[in-house]
Amino acid sequence: MNFICYDFETTGRNSTWDQIIQVGAILTNENFEEIDTFESSCILKPGTVPEPGALMVTYQMPGEKTNLSHYCLVKSMWEKFSYWKDNYDPIVFIGYNSINFDEEFLRRALYKNLFDPLLTTKYNFGVPGKRGDIINLARTVNIFYPGTLKTTFNEKGKEVYKLDELAPANSVMGEDFMFHDALEDVKATIEIARIIKNRAPILWNSALKTMHKKDVLKFINDEEFVLSSEFYFGTLRTYVVASICEGPKGGLKVFDLRNDPSQFIGLEYQELKKIISEAKPKIIRSIVINKSPVLMPPEPEFVCSVVGYENIGIEELSRRAKILKENIQLNSQLKRLISEDVKEEIQDQSDKEPEECIWNFGFASAQEKGLMAKFHSSDWQGKLEIADHFQNLRTNDYNTSQRYKIYSEFARLIVYEEKPEILSEELKTKIRKKLADRIFYPDTDTVRSPWNNSNRAHMQVEKMGNEIEEEGKIYWESEVPMCSQRKLPAKECTCTSKCKSCDCYKYNFLQKIKDLIHKIENEHEGLNFN
Repeated sequence: MNFICYDFETTGRNSTWDQIIQVGAILTNENFEEIDTFESSCILKPGTVPEPGALMVTYQMPGEKTNLSHYCLVKSMWEKFSYWKDNYDPIVFIGYNSINFDEEFLRRALYKNLFDPLLTTKYNFGVPGKRGDIINLARTVNIFYPGTLKTTFNEKGKEVYKLDELAPANSVMGEDFMFHDALEDVKATIEIARIIKNRAPILWNSALKTMHKKDVLKFINDEEFVLSSEFYFGTLRTYVVASICEGPKGGLKVFDLRNDPSQFIGLEYQELKKIISEAKPKIIRSIVINKSPVLMPPEPEFVCSVVGYENIGIEELSRRAKILKENIQLNSQLKRLISEDVKEEIQDQSDKEPEECIWNFGFASAQEKGLMAKFHSSDWQGKLEIADHFQNLRTNDYNTSQRYKIYSEFARLIVYEEKPEILSEELKTKIRKKLADRIFYPDTDTVRSPWNNSNRAHMQVEKMGNEIEEEGKIYWESEVPMCSQRKLPAKECTCTSKCKSCDCYKYNFLQKIKDLIHKIENEHEGLNFN
C-alpha cells in the first residue's frame, strides 16, 4: 500500500467559493519513504476575492511567485495524482484534516474545471479508492497509547491538535520549518503519521481497515462490538457500540453498550421509542462510514481505557451485544425506530449557482466524460467549441440538461480565465458582469453573499489593522505607520513573519492584501449591478 499525502493553501474556508492557491503532495510507500513529490501554486481566478484572514495565516500572496492559472494548476495536479494512482495502486489519500477540508476543495476544484470530482474514492482497475485523515488518529492515539504524542494546551486547558503546534511539540521538523506552506505541512503530517504507525500499531492497522466504506462495514461486522471515536468541534468522545443496521440515509446505526438492552425487552414500541428518543447521551449513535471513522477492536486494555465502560467488563459487554443481535423483537423495533427517524429535506435547486451544484444533478455520463477529456486535450478554440457543444446538447432528462448547462458555463469560464480574446464581446461582457456582481455584492444586515466580496474584505483588513495598532507595536507619525520597536517607517522594517518584537511584517503584508483587493475592484469597476 502506498500513500499520497497532500495539503492545500487556499484563499479562505469556503470550498465552494474560495480556491486553492498552493498544492503540495508527496507519494510514499507504506513505510513513508518518499517516492515522488508534487508542488505548485497559482494566481487568483477572475472574480475571486480572498479572505484576508486566510492569507495572513499563510503569508502567501497569490501570484507573487508564479503566473500559472488556477486551471493549469488543477490540470497538472489531476495529471500527477492520476499517474500516481495508475502506477502505484493500491493508493490511500491522506492529509491533516484533509477529509473535512482539503478534499472538499479538491472535489470542487476538479468539478469546476471539468474533471471527475471523485478522484480519491473512485475504483481503479477494480480497486476502490481509499482515504484517511491523520488528525483524527492524532486526537485519539493518547487514549489507547498514552504518551504517544506530546500536546500543547490552549487558555481553556484543552489539548491543541493544530499541526503547527503538534509538530514542534514532537520535534518532528527543524527550526527553519515553515508551517502553512503546503509541501512543508505535508512533510510534518507524514512525520506525525510515522509516530502513530510505529508507536500505536493496532490503532494504525485499524485505521487502514476503515479507509473505504465497505471495509468499515466488514470491520464492524467481524467483531461482536467495537470502540468508536467521535469528534465534536475538536472534543473527543469514545463509545463501545454494537451494530444495528445501516441507516436510511447512509451511515451505520449502532447501539451504545453502556446501556443494557435487556431492559428494553418486552416494552411496547411507543414506550421504547420515547425512552430512546429522550435519552442523553444518545443510545442509538451513528458512524459515518465514508469518512474513515476511528474504530478499534474490543481488546480488554482498550475497553478499560474508555470512560464510562471501565467497570462494565468484557463479558458483560459481550452479553449485551449478543442480546442485541439475537433478540429478534428488540432488533426489529430498533430498526423500525431508525427507519422512522428520517426528516424530509426539500431543497430548492432553482436558484443555485453552478458552483453550488456538485451533488445536485448526478454525475457525468460516459459521453460527458468523453467531451471533458476532449476539452482538456484541445487548443483554446477547440475548448470554446466544446463549451458550445455542451450548450447545444438536447435531452429529455432534467438532471442531464442541467449538467450540460453547468459544464458549458464552466468551460467558458476556463476559456475566459486563459484566453479571453477569443470570446465574443457579448459573452466576455456577460461573464465580466457576473463576476463584477459577485465582487461588489452589497451585503446587508440580513442578506450576505456566500462568497467573499470586496466590501467585506476591506472591513476585514481594517479590523486586523486596527488590532495591530491597538497592540501598540505600530504607531502613526505624520500619517506614516511607524515601527514601535525600531522607530522607523513600518515598510522599512526588515522583520520576518516569525518576529515577536514587532508586527511590521504582518502590517506590511496586510497592506499588500489591501492593494490586491483594490486591483480586483479596478479590473471590474463599472460593471456591477447595471
